[in-house]
This record gives sequence, structure tokens and C-alpha cells, in this order.
Amino acid sequence: MAADPVWSAAQRLEGLAGEVRVNLLRLVTLVAFYGHHLVNVFLVRDDPTLQGAYHTVVTSLVLAWALAVLVIHYCLMRRWIPSALKYVVTIWDILLITTLLMIGGDGRSMLAVLYFLVIVAAPLRLSLPLVWLASLGTMAGYAFFLGYVRWRLEMPPEQRLSRPQQIVFLLALGAAGLLAGQIVRQCRRLVRGAPVPVEEEASS
Repeated sequence: MAADPVWSAAQRLEGLAGEVRVNLLRLVTLVAFYGHHLVNVFLVRDDPTLQGAYHTVVTSLVLAWALAVLVIHYCLMRRWIPSALKYVVTIWDILLITTLLMIGGDGRSMLAVLYFLVIVAAPLRLSLPLVWLASLGTMAGYAFFLGYVRWRLEMPPEQRLSRPQQIVFLLALGAAGLLAGQIVRQCRRLVRGAPVPVEEEASS
């Protein structure tokens, strides 16, 4: 099928704008979550497991994330945006989230919801392949974490989510990916022109 020049132009322009927004939101989210972590470590102090080695590793992960933000910002400012950038950044986000879950060693960790942020960020780049990568990648990352908890940590069933809960979470990731894909498809229909012009529909 021949490429659509209008849609390709929209992907270049809005995809760039989307990458800028996602990188800014990545920084804001990083500051918010790490700030919350610091409050719990140094002010609240009600969970001793957050201190010591765990705090050190979390800080290292945050620095790695912050370095990625700076590198992406540099690329965007220089207008050097290779086509693989969005895929590499998405995989990096998934790997860091999975690593964060693994070092926490909590089979019921709420930090798994961070996977949804990767999925909802994907359609802002107007790329269906990226949505597929984000969806399948987060599902694979979560499944890997579940296997790590089950076979590496040998955590008893009462300390991890039940099998139905794990499946529901994986299904929710898949459903979020399907919805994200529909966002990209709807944007493509709007760019190409709706079957019925919006002005005509509004005036009828």
C-alpha cells in the first residue's frame, strides 16, 4: 500500500511534538515519584525497607532515567531524531520499571501501574508500531517480574497476587494497548479527512 504523504507529514510534525511532551512529562513524573520516595525515606520513616540498599538502587535508577531525559532533550533540541529513538526510549522505560519492581521484591507492588504510563505515552507519537511495542513490551516485562517473584525469590502464594489477579492485570495492559491503538487510528482518520466533513456535520 502506498504511503500517505499527509499522514506521514503529520507523523513527523506531531510525532516530534509528542516526543517533546512525553519527555517533559517523563521528567515531571520522575520528580513526583522520587520526591514521594524521599519523603517516605527521610520524613515519614514508617517503612524501613525503603532505606539502605533499596534507597541507593532506586536513586541509581532515577539518575539513569534522568540521564535518558537529558539525552532525549539534547537530541530534540538539535533536531536529531532518528526513527528508532522512540522505540529505544520506550524499551528503556520498560526495562527500568521492571528493574524497579525486581529490586523492590514485592509481589504485590503498586509500582506495576507505571507500565500503563508507557502505554498511554505511545499514541502521542502517532505510531501504531510503537503502541504495539509498548503494549507487548509492558506485558512481557510484567510477566518476567511475575516469574522472578515466583521462581527466583520463591515467594509463597500469600505474598504475591493470585493467578486471577495477575491475569486481570495483564489483560488490562492489553486493553490499554488496544485503546491506545484506536487513538492513533482516529488521529489518522482526522488527518486524512473524515468521511463527512466536520463543518458540514456541525451545521446540520
